[in-house]
Amino acid sequence: MTEDSFDGGVLVLRCQRGDPEAFRELVHRWEPRLYYYLRRILPDDSTVWDVLQETWLAVFRDLRGLTDVHKFPAWLYRVSRAKAVDSMRRQNRCVEPSVEDQIECAEDGSLILVAREEAQLVHGQLVKLSPIHREVLTLRFLEEFSIKEISEILSISEGTVRSRLHYAKKALSHLLREAKHEDAA
Repeated sequence: MTEDSFDGGVLVLRCQRGDPEAFRELVHRWEPRLYYYLRRILPDDSTVWDVLQETWLAVFRDLRGLTDVHKFPAWLYRVSRAKAVDSMRRQNRCVEPSVEDQIECAEDGSLILVAREEAQLVHGQLVKLSPIHREVLTLRFLEEFSIKEISEILSISEGTVRSRLHYAKKALSHLLREAKHEDAA
């Protein structure tokens, strides 16, 4: 167990005991990461801030029910995702990609190498992906969650996570190749 993990667990325990300063610290530590995650799956800043507020209200209300404090990050992202999905449904936005979106994905495996070298290009192309593809790539490569943790956050099987990652990487790779081709022309 790392010191940061231990420190985070203690912070969650303090929150569960009703320490308002601990809750403020929890929000301070996690809000930038949650904002970044939500910004990748929601259409605009206003919606992101609304969902963040709903997320923190739910966390404040339900945190005492979390039995394993070391699972807090996955639990927090699951709460956040549920609030984002609710928001998208209220706004009649598509949450799941169409079958056509899943089929048109191409091939490649060099996403991580490209992401380190050309982060700005990657972020520009991420917004063109379907919401579930952006979400799974953000959780895996930008938030560095494991397949198992992503499975828990999204409430889907690990196999489905792997499948979505596969198609998301292919779709992003295809978009990156197109963008590079356009830049070269």
